[in-house]
Amino acid sequence: MPPKVVSGARAKVGIYDPATGQTTIVGIWSDISYSLQYDVQPVYILGRYSASELDYTSMDVVRITATGWRTIKNSPHVAAAVPRLQDLLNHEYLEFAIIDRQLEAEGGDGRIAKIRNIRPEGYSQGFSARQLSSTSYSFVGLLVDTEDATNSEHPTSTNLP
Repeated sequence: MPPKVVSGARAKVGIYDPATGQTTIVGIWSDISYSLQYDVQPVYILGRYSASELDYTSMDVVRITATGWRTIKNSPHVAAAVPRLQDLLNHEYLEFAIIDRQLEAEGGDGRIAKIRNIRPEGYSQGFSARQLSSTSYSFVGLLVDTEDATNSEHPTSTNLP
C-alpha cells in the first residue's frame, strides 16, 4: 500500500494557459506554497464585555509563492508565465494544478489542488558566488480547490457584467 502522506518528490506543478489550452509542467521549481485566508470579524453589542459571535465577512485572494532554479532560455516570462509589460492589457488568467504523481500513477488525474484565476505579481532573482541562482515568484489567485472539495461563490452572489 503506498504512503498516504504527500512529499515534495511526489508533487509536481502544472500551469494551464487558457490562451493556448495547454498545461505545462514546471520543472524548475523547488518549492511552492499557497494560502487561503478567511476574514472573521467579532460582533460586539452593548451590554456585553466579550464578542457576541464571530462572522465571516470575506475571503482574501489566494497567495502563492514559488521558488525555482534560474535556467538559460527559461526566464520568468517563459518558465512561470509572468507577462511582459507590453502584454499586460491582454494577459489571460492562469490556472495551477498541484499533481500527486502517486495518485496519477494509480489512474486518476492526480490533482490535489487547483488554483484558479491566477495573476502573476512579479519575481525576484539573485546571483551569488559558489551557489546556484534561484528565482522567487509571487502570484495571486481567486479560488483554490482540493481533491475533495470545490470552492465557488454561492449561486446568488453577484458578478461583474
